[in-house]
Amino acid sequence: MTGDTSMGQQMGSGSHDIRHKTGWGWILAYGVIVILVGLLALFNPIATGMATGVLISIMLVVYGIFAIIAGLSSLSGRARWIELLLGVLSILAGVVTIFNPFAGALSLVLLIGAWLLVSGIFEIVSAFRIAHDRVWRLLLGVLDVVLGGLLLFSGPGTGLVFLAFCVGISFLFRGVFLVILALGLRRVARA
Repeated sequence: MTGDTSMGQQMGSGSHDIRHKTGWGWILAYGVIVILVGLLALFNPIATGMATGVLISIMLVVYGIFAIIAGLSSLSGRARWIELLLGVLSILAGVVTIFNPFAGALSLVLLIGAWLLVSGIFEIVSAFRIAHDRVWRLLLGVLDVVLGGLLLFSGPGTGLVFLAFCVGISFLFRGVFLVILALGLRRVARA
């Protein structure tokens, strides 16, 4: 019986501790920082392009290292050489991108543009083949084709602004979510 009582007391005190240890202040600070980074991304596309290029270069180098490790591990025959080749190419691309981060950012913009163009075309084709949600599919397909064409056929400045807009909006929404979460946790902690 006393075991049940002490367990109940532990659970009760544990939930009380959880309420006081929500860390809502840290989450609020994090949310505000994320909002500020989002605003910086929106108002300074050059810095956003530079940061994106640096991140891409780091990811390429890390991927290359792991691809080489995988190639030197237990892979057999052709798979081994493909991984080694991909690893070396990835490291070379990463090093080049480190010295020219805007090239990495613009490469990302071109890939997004190509993806939007191709997915838009498929969406338009599916709108004519499938009656369900035909208007929405057609509308989204045309929008994707226009955005993809804009990214592919406009200058690098437009591409960097688009990238900055995407990153900035994403960070702003994420930051607002974190602030709302922190305020909700604060309310729970005070209850």
